[in-house]
Amino acid sequence: MSRKPISVAGRLLAGTALALGAISFAQEASAVDFNIQGFIRQEPAIKLTDKENPFNQRGNIYNFRPTVQDSTLLGGAVTVTNRPIARADNDFNLMATRLEVDFQANFNQNWTGFARMRGYFQPDIFDNYGDPEFFATPFWGGDRGTLFEVNGKNYMIDMPALYADYSDGPLWIRFGNQQIAWGESLFFRVLDVPNGLDLRRHLLLDLVAEEFADERVSSPGVRGSYRVSNDLEIEAFTQLFNPSILANPDTPYNVIPSQFTIHQEEGFKDARGAMNVGTRVQAQFGDVAIQAIAVNRRNPDGVFHWTASNDPILGGTPFSMSNTGVYSAAEWFTYAGMARLNGLTGFNTAVREFQPTTGFLGAVELPTQPLVAAELDMFFQGLGPLRGHIARIYPRESIFGLGANYIVKAGPDSFFDQLVIRSELTYTPDKKFTSPDLSRSLIEEDEYVASLVFEKYHRFTQEFPATFMVLQYLHKSESDLFGRHLSGMGATGDRTTGLPTGNSSFNAVAFALQQPFPNLIWRADFSVLYDVKGGALIQPGLKWKPNEAWTAEVFANIALSDGGNDDIISTIDWADELAFRITYQF
Repeated sequence: MSRKPISVAGRLLAGTALALGAISFAQEASAVDFNIQGFIRQEPAIKLTDKENPFNQRGNIYNFRPTVQDSTLLGGAVTVTNRPIARADNDFNLMATRLEVDFQANFNQNWTGFARMRGYFQPDIFDNYGDPEFFATPFWGGDRGTLFEVNGKNYMIDMPALYADYSDGPLWIRFGNQQIAWGESLFFRVLDVPNGLDLRRHLLLDLVAEEFADERVSSPGVRGSYRVSNDLEIEAFTQLFNPSILANPDTPYNVIPSQFTIHQEEGFKDARGAMNVGTRVQAQFGDVAIQAIAVNRRNPDGVFHWTASNDPILGGTPFSMSNTGVYSAAEWFTYAGMARLNGLTGFNTAVREFQPTTGFLGAVELPTQPLVAAELDMFFQGLGPLRGHIARIYPRESIFGLGANYIVKAGPDSFFDQLVIRSELTYTPDKKFTSPDLSRSLIEEDEYVASLVFEKYHRFTQEFPATFMVLQYLHKSESDLFGRHLSGMGATGDRTTGLPTGNSSFNAVAFALQQPFPNLIWRADFSVLYDVKGGALIQPGLKWKPNEAWTAEVFANIALSDGGNDDIISTIDWADELAFRITYQF
């Protein structure tokens, strides 16, 4: 009699059940202190405007918009094209159901264990949005984004934590699948460099106060610390490399234009099995706490460059013929600016770096944007729309950092009493960045990242509990908050105008507060991130917790940008939404 094969998801669930049975048996046999708790949560996010995500096929701003193709500078003609892809019209950015279950075990005075199983289901409720693939990521076998994961088109089951802790006096060691969270800055990641981020669920638009807890990618490793004295602790880790995981094309939170095909397999194959290593020293000198870090890692965010397609006609070039590609020079240059790329040098690089092998259908490098626009429109008139093909790779880099904390002591009830002043600084020599022309010759520069943080609990009135407030400043010398090189900023034109002007540095300010109400059932939150180039993300919120079992939260994400493709907020300017969380804990 034949037997049907068990699915990967089935194997994971069966393995979890066996593990629970084994733990329960161990509990009975050896009096292990064992605890299970968790929650189930509904997480919708309702759109506040009629803006669609412009980086997706059905949100493309050129869909059914008559657009001129003009190749007369090269002896061609003027034609008009329409991008014949229907616009999306959905009311939600998110409609997810989440289940998380934590398993804790205390085996003896030295050993403890912890596991977290997370299930996430995202139904395809997006009207006229195509058939998006939310979770498949071609890193590990079975299109898994992480090792401890199974997924399908609309669901993901993973174990973001599966580890054992050993402690003996000043020694502590953690073995297994784990996150490593360093640094304490909201919005910003300065010293928080060991792990990448998983952007598939809600991009970076969760509650700010959670500090990337749901996004930080876990991976198998060993982490340990040794307390030399009350004022000195040494920590080190080694961990399997896992890249940051992008939101998939044509899903609600995708931020890479879907006219690109991203080749991720080859770059990850080169990095697969690589280990990240790092160390941190923390010391107390009177009222000042100091920490220093050194990390050698594969850059989890990766960098991108042109790569050859497998198109039967254009094979060997970084282009393929597809009705989901670019239809006009106007679309080419507009989306280059939105992606912080240079449409002129990007075209010439594609010709120069792939011309020797393919001839590129007679294309040549051209010195001006109008000539490149004419050449592109001639291609589109003769061949039809073209997709671009880019590869993602993960260079190795070393990061050195310092941090310092100081607590101000002032008079009782003074606003400055117990004010925490914190600073963090990292230096990455010879860091590699995506070049705005997508060349295989990457930009390589030293980068400095610094933050200054003021943090305070203050009770303004005896009728209300203390208000928590934090004010932060961030400076990056070479890239923006998303890691895009600053030389690609500022392209504002269409087919013949507005190439990148570049920014000299990235600077942002963030402010957040939390105010509990007298009965502690209600709490108000407010956060804002301001890019000094002219963009702001504002997140007001309200939390209601009437009892231990139930919690209801509502928060808005309001993105404001003055345009110009020179601030970080314009990348998510379409993502205005009202998000809810209704949670039952057990």
